[in-house]
Amino acid sequence: MDAGLDLRPLLGAMARSGIRFRVNEESGSQVIWVSSELEVARTAQLLEEWQKLQAQGAFVQQSAASGRGLAGYFPVGNYVGDLLRATLTAPVTIVLIVAALIVAAVSQLGADLRPVDFMFYPALNPGAVAGLSTLLSILGDMQGMSDFLRTLTPALLHFGAIHLVFNTLWLWHFGRMIESTQSSVLYLFVVLFIAFVSNTTQYMWSLSSNFGGLSGVVYGLLGYIWMWQTVIPFSRLRLPPAMIGFMLVALVLMEVFASSWIATAAHAGGLVSGMVAGIVIALIHRFRK
Repeated sequence: MDAGLDLRPLLGAMARSGIRFRVNEESGSQVIWVSSELEVARTAQLLEEWQKLQAQGAFVQQSAASGRGLAGYFPVGNYVGDLLRATLTAPVTIVLIVAALIVAAVSQLGADLRPVDFMFYPALNPGAVAGLSTLLSILGDMQGMSDFLRTLTPALLHFGAIHLVFNTLWLWHFGRMIESTQSSVLYLFVVLFIAFVSNTTQYMWSLSSNFGGLSGVVYGLLGYIWMWQTVIPFSRLRLPPAMIGFMLVALVLMEVFASSWIATAAHAGGLVSGMVAGIVIALIHRFRK
């Protein structure tokens, strides 16, 4: 196909159908590569449907160079449209990001924690011995729902712009993937479970309430998707192995070079809890099918 042809509607339909693909430019043409004969047949069917819709004027083709001034390079309307669609298809992810941004604004990116000190992990009795008894001591020391909520809210605290941007971008990526393929209610419960485990793991490890960030949840969602695609290999919910490897290497490097600046235990607790949730829910889904 011509190199100037806008293939986004076709590629979007392929992605929604769970077809794995890549697009290369070869000798002035765009070539779509898929991984199996079955996907070739499905792609051919989608291509035929797309060409019919194109002939009916359903799509207005634009080449990459035909943008009008800055709007061609920065299509603000498209970004706004994507945000509005995400509000409908990924409401939990949008609410989490907005909440984190509001908390960051109120706390001046962690420079003034007095307005948000009620969001820190509660000072609970961890007991004398680390392990299951420690967790039981923490749970037994909770004084009602307010203490339980404070085991979740540290995820919304961030310390610096880089910390906030890194976490919200990855949450935007992983969260929309999950909510677009699974129930937002299920996703919410997974996020709450990961937040509780990651924050509690960090508190048990450090015995300090001075930590925060969505990175534990982010690594939990990574683990969730990783295990889901392991149990259900042909699911639409999947990540490239290279991305999974990159995130795991980054986790190790952060521990080696910046362990005193990051909540490593929260990252590890989030990853493990997300993997557990991914295995359990994927097995339930598989057996029900």
